Amino acid sequence: MVMSDPSPAASDPHDAPTATARCSCSLAAWLWLLAAGVMIVAGFAGFDRWFYEHVSLVLNNEARPLDRGFYAVTKPFWETCRWVFGSPLGVLVLFGGAVFLRPTRWRLYAAGLIGITVAALLANVAQGAIGRLRPNQAASALTFAPPFSELLTKERVCFPSGEAATAFALACVAARFLPRWRAAFYAIAGLTAAARLVNGAHYVSDVVAGAVFGVVVAGLLFRWLSRLSSGAQVERS
Repeated sequence: MVMSDPSPAASDPHDAPTATARCSCSLAAWLWLLAAGVMIVAGFAGFDRWFYEHVSLVLNNEARPLDRGFYAVTKPFWETCRWVFGSPLGVLVLFGGAVFLRPTRWRLYAAGLIGITVAALLANVAQGAIGRLRPNQAASALTFAPPFSELLTKERVCFPSGEAATAFALACVAARFLPRWRAAFYAIAGLTAAARLVNGAHYVSDVVAGAVFGVVVAGLLFRWLSRLSSGAQVERS
């Protein structure tokens, strides 16, 4: 009689470390989501307005030479971060460069581009639908325009930040291709989001919500599309 060994010793020895790593990543992700949620709640509770009045306005106060010098010197840096990592043009340029360097992986790059694009579009639609007014448009962080009234213009609304969503969606996808550069990608995305705080265009909770939105939507969509692409390649082979 042949008896099967029910103990886990017969399994692949690499399975346990892999499962442990996945659990650690999942725990870290939930902790980051919890921290983001706390920051968003704190922002609406009063921290958003405090930060705008005591940090953003100080950095943009043209009446003080030191602040005017700081903003004049650092503005090109912030604008570069925004255009490279937070704009559709920057995303398209990076996508084109990736395809040029590794044309055989164009399907995966296309999946990433779709994930980033959808995340950015949905964030901007949500921004116009929610209608939270920008810091320089109202005296309170709890002032909203009528729902969907700013859907087409979006000049006066700010929650969630579309540029933060785009930047963090790009960082999420780029980290899948180059995991060793994960910290650098997210650091640049963080600077892109910070640019929206330095120039007073957004509240802290705006960029935090945009960052979470971009990572979640782009990450899930990219994973799903990459699996579809891999399955299609297997069927053709």
